Parts: sequence; structure tokens; C-alpha cells
Amino acid sequence: MTNAAKQLVSAVPLNVREKLIQRLYNTTPPRTLCTNEDITKGRYRFGEIALDEYLHVQVNPKAIQYWLIFDIDDESAFSWEDNLLPPPNIVVSGPSICKFGRTGEQGGAHVLYAIQGVTRSIKARRKPIKFLKHVYDLMRIKLGADEDYTGPLCKNPLHSHWKTTFLHAHEYSLNELNDFLYKPKREYGYEFDWGGIANSRNCYLFHQLRFIAYKRINYARENWRYEDWYRHLFEVAESLNNFDGFGLAKEYPLKYKELQSITQSVASWTWQKYFPNHNRGAAGTWLYQIPIQTKALAQREGARYTHKKRREQSETSIKRTVSKLLSTGCKITQRSVALETGLTRQTVAKYKQLIEDVKNASLQGNRG
Repeated sequence: MTNAAKQLVSAVPLNVREKLIQRLYNTTPPRTLCTNEDITKGRYRFGEIALDEYLHVQVNPKAIQYWLIFDIDDESAFSWEDNLLPPPNIVVSGPSICKFGRTGEQGGAHVLYAIQGVTRSIKARRKPIKFLKHVYDLMRIKLGADEDYTGPLCKNPLHSHWKTTFLHAHEYSLNELNDFLYKPKREYGYEFDWGGIANSRNCYLFHQLRFIAYKRINYARENWRYEDWYRHLFEVAESLNNFDGFGLAKEYPLKYKELQSITQSVASWTWQKYFPNHNRGAAGTWLYQIPIQTKALAQREGARYTHKKRREQSETSIKRTVSKLLSTGCKITQRSVALETGLTRQTVAKYKQLIEDVKNASLQGNRG
């Protein structure tokens, strides 16, 4: 391997970098288009020579596509994070080089997604090609990529002029990428009524964990043993064991044995009885050590907001009810407040201090 290929950003373990470099050498055509100057004036060279020496290369053969390449014109090459898209495999950024070796002002980046090869020859099936174009166009829109970029040349990830970041070596399928573009009509946890479940840390953790498990079980069953699946879910449960801001009666973390019990319930049921026929690819990105906003995090924030609003509504309803009962001379009990507000007695019991405060405020007002 040449010196140019070795001058790479050491941002991830070496094996990921090596896998992607090897994939570039394997997928680049034996004789490929390349250039060091104007990308409209390419020349054909042997693939290895092109990757070793030229600024811009063609990494996709004409008859088959192994990479989805997007030209991001703005300074933020990581727009996929802002749009909840999966992370690309390679990001190549830096200012272009003009004729006579001068560095240009235009920067931006090329992001490359490794995909399972899609044949594009004349004899190839039309539906996969149409699906490929469909996925590419929607991803381009979400990423805010240049619609005028049509390839086939891209910034050479192995050239020392560019700043290259290798993120992961996962090879996407088109169905997997499409899962990030279209949300199913029935999104797990999206329309779930968090306000309708018991006011309990165990319940909230159980539901959050099962929604995550539903989307990851296919991958786990195909690649892991049950012990690995249980261990993974327990780690997820530990990361979710924080209830600050949920408006629960108890907000401190659950004990170790309680986490074990919840994890065992979710892991066992999903492993033995849950066999979804969708979301086969969307579970991929949780394996990557890359900060990314996930739907699980979005659901968690949504749950916090829901509980905050529910608590405010309950307080308002209880205050109004206590004032009404006091004005009519009725006895103030948890049962009477629950019957009037429609809340459960367990919920009303959490607002015992609030009821006393309203009663005291009313008495002071009458004395005044």
C-alpha cells in the first residue's frame, strides 16, 4: 500500500480503515476514470494507480454500483446527523485543487455509503435500478447534497490531500436505507399513550426497552446467541435507568435486580415469540460508536414532555376540584377528589401536599 493510502485520519480502530480501503480497491474498476485537475477532463488509468496517485477517481464500475456518493457543498459534512439518517462509511473533505496545483476556495465534502452491489447493465432488472434511484434521490434531498452532482468521479479517499474519515465498515442494503427515509404508519412507541400507563418506573422502563427490542431482534437472532441478546438489552436498560424530569412519584434509578427482571421479561419474549417481517436494516446503526440522534432518544424526550404536561393538568384539576368542594362544604378526601376529577386514588395520593396547601390557602382567605 502506498504512502498516500497510509496518511489517513486515525479516528477509529485500524481494522475498520483497512476493511474500507480494501473495499475501495476491490470495487474500483480495473481501468477507471481519474484526474488531478478539471473533473470534466478525466483519463483512464489502472484502478490501483488511480487510487494511489489521483485526486478524483471513479470507484463505481459502469455496470454495477457499490457506493452511493453525495456531494455536500456546505461546511458541515455531517448533515446526516441532523436528518436522522444512518452514518456514511466514508467522509472525504477539503478544498479542491485548481489547475497548476493551486488550492481552490471551494470546500465541502463527498460522503460515501457502501451498499450491496446493484447491477445497472442493459440486461439488468429494472425494478432494482428504479429502487436505487428512488433511494438515492430521497437521501440527496435529506442530506441537502448538490443535485447537479452526477459522478462518476469523487474525491479519492486514499489521497493525502483530502481529510478522510472512516466511520464504519457496515454494508447497507437499499431496504435498510429506505427504512430511514420512510417511517412505517404504525411506528413502535410513536403513538403509544404514555399517559395511560401506571405511574411507575418499572412500567416506563419496560415499555421503552420493548420498543427498542422490537427493532433489534431480527439482527440479534441472526447474529447472536440468546445470552448475547440478554446482555445487550441489560446494557440498554442500564442506560435508560434515569427518570429525572418524568414526573414520577419516584425518580431515583431502579435496583439491579429490578433491571434484571425487566430485561429477562423483554429478552425472553422477543427471542421466543416476536418475529417481525420488517425493519431488518434499521437496527444497524446502534452498533456503531457514533453519536447519532435516534428515535429512541426522541421518544424519551417526548415522554418527558408528556409527563410534565400531564402533571400540570392533574395539578390544575385537583386545585379546581378542592376549591369547588370547599365552597360547597363537602368533606375533602382522596376518594371525593378522585371521583370529581376522574383520576385514580393512587394518583390523587401523590398530590396530598397540594390538597393541604389549597385547603390552608382557602382558610386563610376566609379569615382575611
